[in-house]
Amino acid sequence: SDDGKLSFDEFKAYFADGILSGEELHELFHTIDTHHTELLGFLLLSEYFSQHLGEYENVLSVLEDLNITILKAMDKTKKDYQEASNLEQFVTRFLLKETLNQLQSLQASLECAMETTEEQTRQERQGPIKPEVLSVQWPGKRSARRLQRNNSLSPNSPHFNTGMV
Repeated sequence: SDDGKLSFDEFKAYFADGILSGEELHELFHTIDTHHTELLGFLLLSEYFSQHLGEYENVLSVLEDLNITILKAMDKTKKDYQEASNLEQFVTRFLLKETLNQLQSLQASLECAMETTEEQTRQERQGPIKPEVLSVQWPGKRSARRLQRNNSLSPNSPHFNTGMV
C-alpha cells in the first residue's frame, strides 16, 4: 500500500511461493514481526533475512558491485558513443550484447536452480500443495530445463582464446 510496511496480506501476496502453506507464511510473518505490530518494515525484513544469507551474502555483494560497474559503463557509453568511430561503436554494441548474453545465461541458471529446489521441496512434501497465490510464469521460462551452461569471456574460460562466443 506504499506505506513502507507490509501487512500480512501484502507479505503473503509477495512471499507466497506455492510451497509454504498460508499457515506457514503466517507463522513466518509473526517470527519476523518481533515488535508485534502486525506490520513489517524494511528493517525487520532485512534483519531476518540477513541472519540467513550464508553464501548469498557474497553473491548479493558481488551483484551490487556488478550493477554499479555496469551502470558506470553504460553512462560512459552514453557520453562517448556518438563521437566514436564506426569500429568503436561496433565494439561497444558487441560488448553490450555479450554483457546481456552473460546476464541472461546467469538468469537461466538461477531459474533452473529455483525450479529444481521447488520441485525437490514439493516431492519431499509428498506432492504439490494448493498454492495460496498463483505463481507467476515468466516469459520464456522453460520448465523442462535442468542445466544451463554459463558461457563466459573471462580469461579463466576455456573458450576465451578460441574465438567461440
